[in-house]
Amino acid sequence: MSSPGQSGGESPADGADPRPMSETPGAMQPGVLPLLGKPYFTCILCKSHVNQPFQVVVPRSLAPFLPATTVPAKVTWQGRSWEMRFTGGRQIQRLEAGWRGFALDNGLKLGDGCVFELLDGKAEGVVFRVQVLRADIPEEIRERAGGYTSSTPILID
Repeated sequence: MSSPGQSGGESPADGADPRPMSETPGAMQPGVLPLLGKPYFTCILCKSHVNQPFQVVVPRSLAPFLPATTVPAKVTWQGRSWEMRFTGGRQIQRLEAGWRGFALDNGLKLGDGCVFELLDGKAEGVVFRVQVLRADIPEEIRERAGGYTSSTPILID
């Protein structure tokens, strides 16, 4: 089994760079993996993602790939996974009941970005690979940036 970013059969002796693509000079931001070509969505974290009620709304555009019921869900990032609940088949589908653990364990902050790539959307459960893109918004700006509700999003020019 090859590690992330490497294709099978290549080794450093073949002249291939053994580091994941995200760690090679001139590549993407460190720690960022290329998308796998599966359905995905992105979000800039707002108050409800990093404080009560600790949930992530999954866009309706992913509904055809997801179960229309409430099922177990798993979110993976950097070799770890977190169990939570996916609530589907409603006007608003979401990840909840466990998202809080992911947000707190990873120190997510208002303004960070997340990419959720759907790895599995079976009726037995949902699996997303998440990538966190740190905003690093200075505290004095973050307080004025908005993002506390969906009607006052953080705008990035």
